[in-house]
Amino acid sequence: MKKVILIICIALLTLGMVACNKQSDETENVFFEGTIIELEGSSAIVEPFEGQDIRSSADKISIDLSVSNDTFKIGDKVEVEYTGEVMESYPAQINMISIEKIN
Repeated sequence: MKKVILIICIALLTLGMVACNKQSDETENVFFEGTIIELEGSSAIVEPFEGQDIRSSADKISIDLSVSNDTFKIGDKVEVEYTGEVMESYPAQINMISIEKIN
């Protein structure tokens, strides 16, 4: 009887741990558009356009330009794809996926 209870407890704990660690593979990436206002090496500071959702978190976002083969300059309008997470620093940081110039 003790073995049955032990097996049931282990099974319940295992299921609970699996359920807590389950992450959705269906996460959507998020985009914002803005203007490059500073360049330093392979990083840049982008000011999101007014009305962009990310503006509620920060008015300046630090991004890594090394994920792109394009050449950027101050004043370029860009669209940035990121995971949706905004780190609370100043300027804010994101987990960037891609960046493209826009007109």
